[in-house]
Amino acid sequence: MNKITRTIAALLLGAATPALAADQDVLPLNTDEIAHYRDVGQWVVHENLTRGSCFISRADPAGHLVQIGLTKDNEYGYLGIFQKGAELEEGTNAVAIIVNGNLYVGQSKAVVHGASGDYQGGYVMATGESRKQMRLDLEKQKEMVVFPDKPFKVTVQLDHVRNAIYEARQCTKKLQGA
Repeated sequence: MNKITRTIAALLLGAATPALAADQDVLPLNTDEIAHYRDVGQWVVHENLTRGSCFISRADPAGHLVQIGLTKDNEYGYLGIFQKGAELEEGTNAVAIIVNGNLYVGQSKAVVHGASGDYQGGYVMATGESRKQMRLDLEKQKEMVVFPDKPFKVTVQLDHVRNAIYEARQCTKKLQGA
């Protein structure tokens, strides 16, 4: 990343922190009751019975796990990226994701929500128009790049993500009785 992009990323991280702090309970927790809903290509749609919403996930052979979801009230969208066996530094670290040429920034911690099996990573939260733009970007692209300026840069394939997002939205409506 160039210097301007890093400055923008730092500003976005500062803006993302209040959204995450404002509603910590929107993200899946390891203690939530989560059930399998259905498979869509390589994506798995999960019902989070504790939170009343659904999310999708996909793990790859290289040890990466992606989670994408909306909250039951559709206020927050989130994208989680985790790596098996990753060693995160203590405290909060920036997570940068590029999808469709747009940069999304969030935070990670050494202990994460919603991922188990030795995965560590973090979430990018989005609200309002940024939530809609993130969803549209994910649906348009074939891949996203995570940690673009780090030596452990990750490229995640997004095949069938549009259909999986649709199924997660249908799943959430079902949980809400709509």
